[in-house]
Amino acid sequence: MEPLVTALLFGIYNLLIIPLLVAGLHIVAMFNSRYREGLLGRYRWHRAVRNFCRKNPPASGEIFLFHCASLGEFEHIKPLLRHLKDADPHCKIVVMFFSPSGYRHAGECPAVDLFIYTPIDWWLPMYRLYRLLRPRALVIAKHDVWANQVWMARLMGIPCFLINATLYASSGQLHPLMRFFQRAVYRRFTRILAISEADRALLEKLAPGSRIAVVGDTKYDQVVQRSRESQRKKVLPEAVVAGRRVFVAGSIWPEDERQLIPALKTLREAFPDLCLILCPHEPTPEHIGHLRRQWEPQPVCCYSELTPNTAPPVIIIDRVGILANLYAAAQAAYVGGGFKQNVHNILEPAVYGIPVFFGPVNANSREAQWLKERCPEAEVHDAGEIEARLRKVFTEERYRKELGNAARGLVYERAGATPRVAEEIRAALQA
Repeated sequence: MEPLVTALLFGIYNLLIIPLLVAGLHIVAMFNSRYREGLLGRYRWHRAVRNFCRKNPPASGEIFLFHCASLGEFEHIKPLLRHLKDADPHCKIVVMFFSPSGYRHAGECPAVDLFIYTPIDWWLPMYRLYRLLRPRALVIAKHDVWANQVWMARLMGIPCFLINATLYASSGQLHPLMRFFQRAVYRRFTRILAISEADRALLEKLAPGSRIAVVGDTKYDQVVQRSRESQRKKVLPEAVVAGRRVFVAGSIWPEDERQLIPALKTLREAFPDLCLILCPHEPTPEHIGHLRRQWEPQPVCCYSELTPNTAPPVIIIDRVGILANLYAAAQAAYVGGGFKQNVHNILEPAVYGIPVFFGPVNANSREAQWLKERCPEAEVHDAGEIEARLRKVFTEERYRKELGNAARGLVYERAGATPRVAEEIRAALQA
């Protein structure tokens, strides 16, 4: 019965759902440059893969194919990519992105041999991709699971793994109608490697429990590794941080700014040596200009304008990719998104053992929930709370260390998942 149901869903998905989605994507791409960029990339993957295969015939080493939704998921799997390369320097690693921003900002990674866009999730592009690459395994990061990506891989005998797997009780995938469809996909995974027992319990609603293991999340290993690199790689002139209190607000949105800026203006009056570093989540010229105007008439400097001898009171970051390095210089941090749709990555500042604060919209962040259990004061609800807690951080060393140790422990107690994930994949491939 199950193969018949899967075949029926396969037909509906490929003959109705995907054609409608692709048609809609083409229409939106006519008016949206970001969608247009992604669509063009999905049509150009074939040439890049063909050239790669000419230079790397199957005999030259096994190919591992990874899929990431965006840059965040890619950052989190870097420890695993390095681990695979260290174990077998001859293996080839191909990483595909769904998000244009992920593909564009991936940068250089010595462990990766090729970056491509994820093809449109229709059966034919997926068949062509797998036929060309002949990957030893398909590894999907976190939760960006596409049906044909998995179905076609299994039809062609390619083992499929879902790593750093997580699922929320509020997820649409658990809606009765969606769950019926998702079961036909998740049951095709060779192994699902969950980050916690809570995730395992929810994932068992979509896949057999015998295929699910709790091994942790490789992102903690990446956060630790990156913190070590950040401490060696200084991104701020010494004059900016020397002898000053430094506060970093990372990945902030206008909704965060409405609470942050009044509090920070008051704190600047109380602490003249306070250096405020503000990093917008989307550093567009419009957003940076708006943020700059909110500080008038105080002197404000963009990161691109810094010189070795400048020490402005307010610095706006107009460059992507250095936020984790900036946290290394801070005595306290605020992570944005908590007054909008969801808080962003709190681990990047937490690893440095500094107090970390965020807004009340954080239910979909497991890390935020865990940090609140250790340190309820990490969650702030308005400008008054932000000001009061930062004032206490800057005047009471014991309080600052207490909050900082709670944040640091959150990271280091969960590090070490990478070798466990690699061993699960290796064992399944050898079975």
